[in-house]
Amino acid sequence: MENNKSVKYGVLSLLKKNETDSATTWEYVKKAQSDLTDCVIIGGKKYPLLYWRCDPQIEAVARNAKNNIGGSVSAKISGMVSRDYGIEAFLYKELDIAEWILDSEIKKITAYVNKNAINATLLMKNGKVAALELGATLPYGAEEQTRHTAWGKQGLESTRVVSTKIRPQSVYMFTDRQEPYVFNDATKELYGLTLADATAAVAVFKIITGNTDLTFNEERDKKLRYYIEKVYESDKTQKSIEL
Repeated sequence: MENNKSVKYGVLSLLKKNETDSATTWEYVKKAQSDLTDCVIIGGKKYPLLYWRCDPQIEAVARNAKNNIGGSVSAKISGMVSRDYGIEAFLYKELDIAEWILDSEIKKITAYVNKNAINATLLMKNGKVAALELGATLPYGAEEQTRHTAWGKQGLESTRVVSTKIRPQSVYMFTDRQEPYVFNDATKELYGLTLADATAAVAVFKIITGNTDLTFNEERDKKLRYYIEKVYESDKTQKSIEL
């Protein structure tokens, strides 16, 4: 059994499931090694695709950090992606998630960079703190392994339980292979897609059905690129950078 389904297949399956059509032409563009994120082309214009905002586990942490743990006070994001994904693209994604989880913009950045690794401490405008420990060190094509945790006054919320080292899968299919085939899909329409492709399909679906504010995506893209510049400035100057 091969996992050969595409993001486009997932989008078309979701359109069919919801008995709707896109009101405009669209094209999904997967990020190249030099890009910071995937994109979707709508009416000839390219928009950044913040697909991780459709990841149900990260979405749950962001929601519960705000509402169900007595109010979040801090967050920690630690993980690794493949070398071909790129450390800047990883940083771009996790800076957005840090602000999302802690419900605030960044006020100050203190960061250290070592080739494919970045450690950063973020002070938010609402006084909360996020610690990022990121590495683009896994083999080419390897699946991302990242834990997102928020601490609150009454507990914590995380994308993984304490003892879990790698992301659990929804389905394990044991065959004559040494390792099982694994699938992590939200619905049967997305069965066979990787987690990243499944969330990208949902993100594209929301855009082409008018359920995403594309201006928000464009503004986030500009701000996240600005933050990345400040991360490298902090490392170069060995100082905390006020934004």
